[in-house]
Amino acid sequence: MDDMSFPLRFTSSIVLLSFAAACGQPSAVDVEKVPIGAEVAVTKEDGGVVQGTLAERDPQNVRVNVGRSVRSVPREAIAEVQVVTEAKPVVLPPAARYREYTVPEGATLHVRLETSVDSGTSKVEDTVEGRLTEALVVDGMTLAPVGSRVKGDVTAVEPSPKKGRASLAFRFRTLTITGHDDPYAIVAGISRVAPSEKKDDIITIGAPAAVGAVVGGILGGKKGAIIGTVIGGGAGTAVVLTTTGKEVSLPSGTEVTMTLKAPVDIRVPLTIEKTLTR
Repeated sequence: MDDMSFPLRFTSSIVLLSFAAACGQPSAVDVEKVPIGAEVAVTKEDGGVVQGTLAERDPQNVRVNVGRSVRSVPREAIAEVQVVTEAKPVVLPPAARYREYTVPEGATLHVRLETSVDSGTSKVEDTVEGRLTEALVVDGMTLAPVGSRVKGDVTAVEPSPKKGRASLAFRFRTLTITGHDDPYAIVAGISRVAPSEKKDDIITIGAPAAVGAVVGGILGGKKGAIIGTVIGGGAGTAVVLTTTGKEVSLPSGTEVTMTLKAPVDIRVPLTIEKTLTR
């Protein structure tokens, strides 16, 4: 190595760093120096980006408030942390691949069934599928557009007995979004009790904890009966305006509504994020 090569390379490095800064390349910071309450973008080693307000940190994790949820990021999984301000919007590093969001527990899913379920013919573990009829939106971001698929199975079924009423319950276990690599695990389900044989009878039923609160839908009968939701005292119940009929029947095309019983973390690929509605 000659005497001039080192100064030349050193000068070139300064020029490259200056060029990167001028082009607005991301500038990583030590998370320990970031004040609690600051807006941050945390890029993880696997390409996920968690952006929100720095809530707290401990020796193992960094916690970020993202909308109504708190995301915990293990320190060992952090590739880069940036402070975000209005004057300095985030410029994500090349390693970033997804932006991470959390759909909170209690979020509503509106689903049109693509398979029929019937207390007289369905069996436990029979597959149940459907599609979202309304987009799943969190903090202004569409995470699961209309048409996203849900899939699950029948969890309980009781055909119409000689005395008493038939019942049916099913749960959706996965949510599949176009453009995403894999399905997301979800917990959302409903149960139904067959109507009374007395026309215009009104009954109230409690939602079993195993399948979640009854939160709406259509019950079989001459034309079906609307189920309205009453939530109180920490428990879900449903007021059923019944029509005559003995079996619980929800044919393909029936629209049902339910709530998530656990939060779901969704990763929106940065390649499609700009196409989603804010």
